Amino acid sequence: MMREGRLASAQKAIHVIAAAANDWIVREDGGREFGHYPTRREAEAVGRKLAQKRSAELVVQDVTGKRVRSRPRKGWLARLLGR
Repeated sequence: MMREGRLASAQKAIHVIAAAANDWIVREDGGREFGHYPTRREAEAVGRKLAQKRSAELVVQDVTGKRVRSRPRKGWLARLLGR
């Protein structure tokens, strides 16, 4: 049962999407927005923290529509213990 919950949370994603030149949106799969940021760097920093906290994938989509995906990294202790 616990294993299924982990798998379900791992399939979620946090999206960083360019809405305009100075408007980057951070949102989750369900559509809930976490905020608008003036730069990609700021939006990615927030998105990365949220993705790591929720064990979710981070998906960044730039103005051209190109997507870059990344999985959160585990801390050294979690890697050592195999979690």
